[in-house]
Amino acid sequence: MDLRGKRVLVMGLGLQGSGMAAARYAAQQGAIVRVTDMKSPDILAPSVRALAGLPIEFILGQHREEDFIWADIVIRNPGVPRTSPYLLLAQEHGARIEMEIALFFLNCPGRIIGVTGTRGKTTTSTLLYEILRESGARVVLGGNVAGVETLSLLPEITEETLVVLELSSWQLEGLAPHTISPAVAVMTNLYPDHLNTYSGMEEYAEAKANIFRYQSEKGIAVFNYENPWTRRFGLEAPGQTWFTSVELGGSFPREVLDEHGKPSRIEPFVFTESPLAGKHNRENVMLATTTARLLGVDDATIARAVRGFRGVAHRLAEVRTVNGVRYINDSTSTTPVAGQVAIEAFREPLVLVAGGNTKHLPLDAWPRLIVERCRDVVLLSGNGTDELLPAIEEEAKKQRKENPVRGVFGDFQQAMETAVSLTKPGDVLLFSPGFTSFGMFQNEFERGDRFVAFVEKL
Repeated sequence: MDLRGKRVLVMGLGLQGSGMAAARYAAQQGAIVRVTDMKSPDILAPSVRALAGLPIEFILGQHREEDFIWADIVIRNPGVPRTSPYLLLAQEHGARIEMEIALFFLNCPGRIIGVTGTRGKTTTSTLLYEILRESGARVVLGGNVAGVETLSLLPEITEETLVVLELSSWQLEGLAPHTISPAVAVMTNLYPDHLNTYSGMEEYAEAKANIFRYQSEKGIAVFNYENPWTRRFGLEAPGQTWFTSVELGGSFPREVLDEHGKPSRIEPFVFTESPLAGKHNRENVMLATTTARLLGVDDATIARAVRGFRGVAHRLAEVRTVNGVRYINDSTSTTPVAGQVAIEAFREPLVLVAGGNTKHLPLDAWPRLIVERCRDVVLLSGNGTDELLPAIEEEAKKQRKENPVRGVFGDFQQAMETAVSLTKPGDVLLFSPGFTSFGMFQNEFERGDRFVAFVEKL
């Protein structure tokens, strides 16, 4: 795609790298670049500074219709909905709508390994990257990774480079117009999420399915057998397809499934020494190791990388132990199912800090597990917390237990001080909000950083 002389509007500068990368790339390609974002100049100052010296015009704190009418190409940030009236206006005036990740795919000479799913995609993609790096392969990590400008990786990528990309549903939407999928696709699971953006679970799942839809028969796809959605998609993938199953203890190619959908043989899973907690992480490890095997990495190298992998920041990450209490940062828990999985990962007595703003997702078993497993609960205020409170109260009555909620707090410092005061030696203080961070924090990463900073000062 030739951008020279084109009027390119980047919609959504953001703070995590995607918008910055698109603006930088377009300017370096000789485009006439404007950036527009509804966030204020003060909030976006770090991103603007990162682009200093490039011929880029910034329109911040607002979107102007004139900019969308002006544009030949609009590069939308993954967080911008496709139905935005500004995008529709740009299309009416002849503009093409693109995404950063599509520009990357169209210009990347390396072999792309895409990882998606509702939960576990960051852990799986990062572990796979570490395994490949341990093997000595030329490998880079990008996509939906906080702080990484994926387009800026292009100069270091050759045909021999393996490119591991974590891909969100929104990024995968950007591949569909070009009918492209990564050469290797990994899907961890699918649960209800982002239903404030999609019309329903089917539309959300179809966006995720772009990771394998356009593969050739030479493509490789790996799916979690235990999740109903990913099992179904594994039967539809056009390339060489493998499933992984913690419950069955290994992985297997699609060809060995019988008429009942059961495998007739299984390659046993042997890497049992991972320090990561929880069944969900065993699923992530199995997906990453199976993919590495299919890419030709030997078992000894895989085992060495798995043993040394301590997880990813803000994802059930152990910050430190203070006075016999383990402090766990799970700030990227932005859905009830994530909160549920976090509780299931521990057997110690739990003091839970949760709450925030809703994405209008079903609470499912989360309130029940909170009452069953959490001795004390401290909640951060938000409209999601307003949904959770009555559900916990109802569960406590059902289970004939005391309501574990010790307060709802609009002040983070006060909430954490209260939570710490409730702990005893041998406890785990679990920070797993189960809702989004908006209102009290800029995003889940700032939220996690605040938690870590608090714990470090104890």
